[in-house]
Amino acid sequence: SSDHPRLQLSPTSNMFIRLVLQLVIFWFTVYVINYALLRFPNTKRSYIRILRSLGCHISICNIGFYSTSFNRLFYQIGRKKPHLWKIWFTIGIFVAFITAVFSCSILVFLPLKYIYDRQQPVLFTRQNLTDKNVPIEKDRDKLWIQPIIPGVNVPLEELGHFFLALLVCTLFHELGHAIAASVEQVRVNGCGYFLFILYPGAYVDLNEEQIQMITAYRQLRIYCAGVFHNMVLVVVAVVFLLIQPFILRHFYIETASVARISKDSPIYSLLPKHSTIQDIDGCIVSTSNDWYRCLRLISDRHVLDSTGYCLTQAEIQLLSSYTEFNQTSNYDCCQNLSQKNYCFLYHSKQNDSQNGACMEARSVTNHPRCLLQSDCQRQGSDVACVYPFSSDNITRLIRIVHSQGPAILFVGSIDEIYRTISIQSYKAKYSFISTIFITDIPLFFQYVAAFSFALAFFNAVPCYALDGQYILLAFIEHLSPSLYRRRHKNLVYSLIFCTTLLIVNISLAFARYFL
Repeated sequence: SSDHPRLQLSPTSNMFIRLVLQLVIFWFTVYVINYALLRFPNTKRSYIRILRSLGCHISICNIGFYSTSFNRLFYQIGRKKPHLWKIWFTIGIFVAFITAVFSCSILVFLPLKYIYDRQQPVLFTRQNLTDKNVPIEKDRDKLWIQPIIPGVNVPLEELGHFFLALLVCTLFHELGHAIAASVEQVRVNGCGYFLFILYPGAYVDLNEEQIQMITAYRQLRIYCAGVFHNMVLVVVAVVFLLIQPFILRHFYIETASVARISKDSPIYSLLPKHSTIQDIDGCIVSTSNDWYRCLRLISDRHVLDSTGYCLTQAEIQLLSSYTEFNQTSNYDCCQNLSQKNYCFLYHSKQNDSQNGACMEARSVTNHPRCLLQSDCQRQGSDVACVYPFSSDNITRLIRIVHSQGPAILFVGSIDEIYRTISIQSYKAKYSFISTIFITDIPLFFQYVAAFSFALAFFNAVPCYALDGQYILLAFIEHLSPSLYRRRHKNLVYSLIFCTTLLIVNISLAFARYFL
């Protein structure tokens, strides 16, 4: 055996590796099937005919579709009230310019901040040792730029919201370019949709010759339209999220309703979605805030200080399948005798030391609750306060009372409840009102706000292959055509610098999130 320490990967890294393997298998299968259909003479001709009719093309890690069906629609929209559209897209130039300044400032600031943080490791370590509220492990959720990967930091049950929001944001971005081009009398050759690795996207194919024939100012209206439309979408999403509480007050009642329960939860089949939580381990629950407050209270208590139950000595003897006198702190008196049984500790008159009794958990938890032995004295002198015991000081027996069935006994850690169960504070007043205004629609708009802002943020950067490249060139040409011709090489250097800066920031985001 080797004494060398093994490299331990975080759960996030393991999920990322598993996702990469799944993607490799998927795209390898697509490539093999596509290659085989094109290779064999019996399928080649009909397969190519199908691809052409769909406007489909398949390459490595990419499936795309191209269509001219929407060209007339773009033209009709752009030709209705063109003077108002021109005012609209002129505003877009200023919004895109402000977004570009903000984006470039952030991209310069973040690497400098990272270097500054790396130069002060001693100060950071001392602060964490003295302040218990500051986590030693970096908080990924506070990163300014972070990768969003389904199956890693996007729950599988939110994939529908994720992909729909991403598709809406990209389509709205390209719709801005297409309408602006029609307003400026630039022909739209077609539009395309694609799936690259894992992410859907869209693009519009504009007539480059006609774009070069119009003035730089008119070009700016076209190039800035995508960023502008994404920022408009951000405003729409934020406005909805702000007015949502007013909608909830009039059509929903305040309660603690189950919004989501993960399939890997041990009580997935026992706790119905949209059921109302009433009590958790003796702590009354009325809203989602109460739920998380109760979880914190339970977590802060030591395992031996958890809620107990009042039983007479006769009841203990009747319910016990095994009794251990002089129970030690690291011994489980049940020894896995049954999944229904749990080890409880108590004191008796005959034996002042701590005793352990292996009893059926549901029968015990139906008795009155107690925290101290004195809480049971009112019920008789032979009544003892028995409380659940765990040898690992992590596992707990927690009783959850809800509205759609008998109380649930959860055996596990508090962190598992945090991770697998989500609670919302509202429930519909009337049966005909859907709950999508509580969960699905707000979640969708949260993704829309995040994705749309990200598209505007990155496309505003003067970077190769993004809108910012064309915005910068058209902006300089509009300010001074002679300067544009004389300093063209300097503009290329600026694009290279901004492209490198963007790559550095994205690389740092991945490194800080996964390492």
